[in-house]
Amino acid sequence: MPTKSESTRGPVTAVPGVVPGAVHLALDVADRGQSATFALLQEGRAELTAVVVGGVELAERATASVFRLVKRAAQRLDEVGAETLAGVERLATTTVKAARDTTRATTELAHTALGGLAGQAAAA
Repeated sequence: MPTKSESTRGPVTAVPGVVPGAVHLALDVADRGQSATFALLQEGRAELTAVVVGGVELAERATASVFRLVKRAAQRLDEVGAETLAGVERLATTTVKAARDTTRATTELAHTALGGLAGQAAAA
């Protein structure tokens, strides 16, 4: 009497006797074991792929994060450099202006002193 098995081999006809029944049972068990093994291998492959892809994505995010950090550091260094140059420029401008004012004051003082000495020399 034909019966349908749950294996992938298709329909199996019942064979009378203990030995043929045991052989058919062993083949069904082997077929199910093979199906389960390949299913587990497929799941393992899928999980391994997920781990590798996750690792690549993590490396990608970490690299992007490092580049963002370097970019911010470069911007901060540029800001500090700009502020430093502006301060040096102000200092140089102030120093030159003070030197000019001092030179003018010294020149006026020298003229006044010479004028006073010349006036005293003429009066004497």
